[in-house]
Amino acid sequence: MRATPPGAGVTDGPFETPAAGETLGRGGRFGIAPMPDGRIYWYATASAPADWRVPDERAELIRRFGGRHEPIPALVHAARADAVRRNDILDLAAPLSTLVHGRVALGGDAAHAMTPDLGQGGNQALEDAVTLAALVAREPGIDAALARYDTTRRARTAKIARRSRQIGSVAQARGRLTGVARDTVLRLTPATRVARAADRLQAWCPPS
Repeated sequence: MRATPPGAGVTDGPFETPAAGETLGRGGRFGIAPMPDGRIYWYATASAPADWRVPDERAELIRRFGGRHEPIPALVHAARADAVRRNDILDLAAPLSTLVHGRVALGGDAAHAMTPDLGQGGNQALEDAVTLAALVAREPGIDAALARYDTTRRARTAKIARRSRQIGSVAQARGRLTGVARDTVLRLTPATRVARAADRLQAWCPPS
């Protein structure tokens, strides 16, 4: 479980910025995602205790990220106080022992809440729904369909949730030496290796 002030926002209008990306720092990250209409969606994360609060979210945003490289300072200074959205990031500390109780099946965050570091929270919820529908249509009965759903989805989602948390822990590194090691590894990792890992993650088909 990790709380992540200061939050996220969208610029009021078009904003000049480089391509989408994420800047890593000590205990915090800042991400930029251009939108089709020229506006910028941005997010900022910072390691903090759960339920941590500050009196002024925008001021805290500027304090933590106003000294970063451009266009980060421009984005945070342009943010209106009422436009900054802040949420804690909560994930399950360990996989559930089962996703099924009787004829009730859990899916989405109820089944496997995970950090957003792989961008898979919504994707896995969709996979849950497609898998359940496919198995109910193909298995000889509801009980058999739910049993297979349980084993199939727990195996995949537990692996993805664990990997997502690991990536988040590395990206949020707060120590100087840990941060240097992280940055060195990232610089030396070939882009093709990253692409192959993404392909493996997304290579999914409904059960046959």
